[in-house]
Amino acid sequence: MKMIQYYICAPNMAQKLTRKELAQLVENVTHPKGKGFTSEEINQQLLLFCINCPDPAGAMDLVVESMAAINPEELVDKALACAPRDVSTLSESELALTHPLRHMKLDS
Repeated sequence: MKMIQYYICAPNMAQKLTRKELAQLVENVTHPKGKGFTSEEINQQLLLFCINCPDPAGAMDLVVESMAAINPEELVDKALACAPRDVSTLSESELALTHPLRHMKLDS
């Protein structure tokens, strides 16, 4: 069983992750070669990282914009330092209405 399957508990539910686990997700997403993940698994890891951040849409922007420009720990720090934003309140221009982040929640 791959890591991503473990952290996605149920449809649209995800476990709260540690900084170390978040950094590993960023590493997998930004440097996927040789890790054996499919493109779908990489996408799921990106979503899992984002939903664990106070501003999921902002976290996604950070990952996509920086990709390999900064190390994973620095990216995690930046993403966790963002002000909280509820993705359900974002406009369609900020996040598509059909985007999976709009329907994901952390398991409590």
